[in-house]
Amino acid sequence: MGLVNAMEYTPVAPTYVIRIASLQQDFRYSLKDSGLYTVAEYLFDDDDPTRWGRVSKDSITITERIAESILSDFKEKGLDKTNLLVHCSRGRNRSPAVGIALNKIFGLGHDTEELKKRYSETNWYVYEMLLRVAKRL
Repeated sequence: MGLVNAMEYTPVAPTYVIRIASLQQDFRYSLKDSGLYTVAEYLFDDDDPTRWGRVSKDSITITERIAESILSDFKEKGLDKTNLLVHCSRGRNRSPAVGIALNKIFGLGHDTEELKKRYSETNWYVYEMLLRVAKRL
C-alpha cells in the first residue's frame, strides 16, 4: 500500500503494520489512531544494487540486519494478527517485496506466484534479502 492509502485506511481487525520510509520521506505522516494497530517502522530506500550496479552514497539500502529485524519483529508481534498492512511511499516496490516475502516465509495463505505477477514492480532485491536471511534464522 502507498502512504496516502495507508493514512486513510481504517482497520476492522487486529492489524500488524510495517511502515517503510526512506531518507527523503520519514514517519511524520500518521496513520489513523487505532487500538487495532501494532506498528513497526523501518528505514531503507528503494535501492537494488543488483539491478543498477551501485547504490547512491546518500541512501540506505536494506541490509541483513534490517531484514532480520523485519522477520523477527513479525514473528514475535505479527503472526497473531488478522491482517498485515505493509506500506512505503508509493506501495509499488518495497512494500510488495516485504509482503510477498512474509507470505512465502510464514505461509500466510496467499499464492506467492500470483502476488509476484500482480506486483510486477516489486523490488526483488528486498524480497531476496528477506528470503536469504530467513533461511539462516
